[in-house]
Amino acid sequence: MLNVIVTGLASTMLAPYLPVYLYEKLGIPIGSVSFLYFASGLVGTLSVFLMGWLVDRIGRKAVLAFGNASAVLVPAAFMRITTFEQVLPVMSVSGLMGSAGQTSSTAMIADQVEESKRNTAYGISRILGNAAWIVAPILGGFILAEQGGYQQLFMISALVGLAGVLLFVVLVPESRKVGLEKPSLPKLGVLRNRDLLVLCVASLFSMLFYSQFYSLLPIFASQVKGLSQLEVGLLFSISGVTVVALQFPTSSWLERLPKQTGYILGVIILAIGITSIAVAPSFYWLIVSVIVMTVGENMFFPIASVLVTEIAPEPERGMYVGAFGLFLSIGSNISPLLGGAVWQVTGNPYLPWLLSPLYAAISVGLAVFYKVRTRSTTRNTTEEQPDVGRVERVE
Repeated sequence: MLNVIVTGLASTMLAPYLPVYLYEKLGIPIGSVSFLYFASGLVGTLSVFLMGWLVDRIGRKAVLAFGNASAVLVPAAFMRITTFEQVLPVMSVSGLMGSAGQTSSTAMIADQVEESKRNTAYGISRILGNAAWIVAPILGGFILAEQGGYQQLFMISALVGLAGVLLFVVLVPESRKVGLEKPSLPKLGVLRNRDLLVLCVASLFSMLFYSQFYSLLPIFASQVKGLSQLEVGLLFSISGVTVVALQFPTSSWLERLPKQTGYILGVIILAIGITSIAVAPSFYWLIVSVIVMTVGENMFFPIASVLVTEIAPEPERGMYVGAFGLFLSIGSNISPLLGGAVWQVTGNPYLPWLLSPLYAAISVGLAVFYKVRTRSTTRNTTEEQPDVGRVERVE
């Protein structure tokens, strides 16, 4: 968790300003900026299932250390590169490292925490990780405003990231149990599990609108809403404050609900927040929109992670998490490309945000099907072979 805070600080002091840097300082058009994020996500998508296999094959620690190294290598690289052709491979590698970090950390937490407490554990991870969002974007905006350049921001981000990687390597042991079977090859056959597949596709559609917050909002807020860099950073900081303040009570409240119900509520609230960004008449309205969106985040991501780890057999947990991450990555990759293309082709910067309810409706519909089918399967299983523990585990 200490590693989560430090590496989060390194990446989030840079993340809100990187799209603006590419657009304003390097002169890369909005459509090309979107393509860069798409390329990063595409590499992450193509590699995430492989990373899930490596998590089961060689262990969690090595893969997570590789993923964490992105917090050092990416800002260090941006100190030297200046053209689209140079940015493209750096963004692509960052996608590879991102998929490694996400998959391995999800599996590691599941290893360390018993099943009944995982929703809370993932919530705590989000609290600590998002604590960085309270300070880091404002710190990044302050560095840009006072120092007047991105080079200082890149250098400080890289140094903080290096500290995070070293802390992890020294302090965190391998969490995969000794003696578990190690898969010789990746198994795409895990997607034959229909519950996993439905959950994956539903989450993909949620990512189509959610991921715009991180790729399009910095440009939308500065170019369309007229916000300063410090105000853009403040929006991201408020998101972090909301996670820190509300994640734990939200997770505790969700424990009283069926997980699928919590998932559906999370998607709906997430869509309300994202959509309201387009119609916000003032900066204060944008703040409220970000808070609402983040409450939806607090519900959606921990519950989705718990559902995946409950579906997965322990020896194949990494591959199940990798398969889920594959679909999240597909949605995250398509989101900036789709949103940027809609913006550029139509000339309407509001339309990408206003399409959010459509994607949310598809995600909710699939989640309802998942819930109905799970109950039906549970009922049939109970009639054929009573097993109270098994019923409770599904519900």
